[in-house]
Amino acid sequence: MENHADLTARIIGAAIAVHKKLGPGFLESVYRRALQVELARSRLRAESDAKLSVTYDQIVVGEFIPDLLVESQVVIELKASSALTLAHEVQTVNYLTVTGIEVGLLLGFGGARLEFKRKHPHRHAHYRPVHPVSARPVHPVPSLPAMNSPPNYRIIDISRPLYTGSPHWPGDSATALDLTASMAAGAACNVGRLSCSVHNGTHLDAPFHYNSRGLTTDQLDLSLYVGPARVIDARGHPTFTPALFHGLTDADLAAVPRILFRTDAWSDLTTFPTVWPLLDRALPAWLAARGVKLIGLDLPSVDELNNKDMAIHHLLDDAGILIIESLDLRDVEAGVYELIALPLKLRGGDGSPIRAILRR
Repeated sequence: MENHADLTARIIGAAIAVHKKLGPGFLESVYRRALQVELARSRLRAESDAKLSVTYDQIVVGEFIPDLLVESQVVIELKASSALTLAHEVQTVNYLTVTGIEVGLLLGFGGARLEFKRKHPHRHAHYRPVHPVSARPVHPVPSLPAMNSPPNYRIIDISRPLYTGSPHWPGDSATALDLTASMAAGAACNVGRLSCSVHNGTHLDAPFHYNSRGLTTDQLDLSLYVGPARVIDARGHPTFTPALFHGLTDADLAAVPRILFRTDAWSDLTTFPTVWPLLDRALPAWLAARGVKLIGLDLPSVDELNNKDMAIHHLLDDAGILIIESLDLRDVEAGVYELIALPLKLRGGDGSPIRAILRR
């Protein structure tokens, strides 16, 4: 029997493919049949007419037919509405509770990108919309000190410097920092001017960078760029796969939804690299199924230098995962930290330089 987390990751990947091809606007029945086709290509059995017994006090009182039942393990509920609601979640959890199925996937096809929620049954009288976490994280999430208390934490600057002539993506705008007024020349103060691409140095990619309908820099949810982050030691790995997360449970990943990959593949900060490690194409959906919302890398991009279609950017976008690039993680050991990596409020921007720090 396949692991529930791996199975749901495969289902989500298939649903992302369906949404990418069809987009919003169709009936639920269309998405159901298309998802069956996509799951069959992945050699997953998806039943559209499975009858599950509904029990009350251990007595069968009826039956329930889910939109799809995959491998007799996962109930799929599809929605064509513009957004998933709490009522949809309650309904799905109730279905699981009364049928004894352990995992459900709620899939929303009506938005600009696929929306999905993994649900589990609650063995309680009242529904609580909280994802159950049964295991303690391998690395406890750090608590933050009070603002008026003496600092008892270490700040690690994980930003690359910006300066005139600093490395930048070939063909993009170079960085230039100069003075338009100088005290040495008799001015009352020094006034600097910065010119550069918003993707120079340590930066974030707003979804608008690779999706014309995506959020711009000023529209981003800033809370996603502040909070617990897990540094993964990926040194020596040419491809990032789920094997990098060996020893971590789904609960560990859900508790720390930001992942930073340390590769040390860009060790010379004065030059721009030409090759670097890449994410496996299946990893975005795998991470999303475990609650990851943001990834960061010590590399210029999640895609290779000469890519033509930004394929991995699009896979991350489909999975609802945000991107930070060009970090400096050379002095950071694997573990859990607090990440602070805020962008400039650039109206309509497709990215922004950031001053990224970790503290612990």
